[in-house]
Amino acid sequence: MAQADLRMPFSGSGLTGGVTVSLHVIAKLAGRAARDTYGVVAMQEPPVRKLARFFRGSLSEGVELDVGDGKVDIGLHVVMERGVNIAQVTANLQEQVRYQVERVGGVPVGSINVRVEDLQD
Repeated sequence: MAQADLRMPFSGSGLTGGVTVSLHVIAKLAGRAARDTYGVVAMQEPPVRKLARFFRGSLSEGVELDVGDGKVDIGLHVVMERGVNIAQVTANLQEQVRYQVERVGGVPVGSINVRVEDLQD
């Protein structure tokens, strides 16, 4: 992760100031949206990263964030259900994560990269 927070100015309505969103919150939004997508069984990441995230909570497991130019790039490491159309599930996953992070979190999203780590029955 490039930084601890993402600061965005208020837009429109003549308001001044801004809002700061923790990257941990963005990771939780993305993780929950990914887990709720049909065909995704679990999130997965390498053991070293699991240890680092032990105290952060499981909702951000398998989610990597990189902030640049006022947008967040999201990397997802997922386990999918065997027999699903991987391309279709991936497209749905990207759409759901983008919606949750942009609409619910108010954070502009750049790219969403999905890595299928395993298939399970």
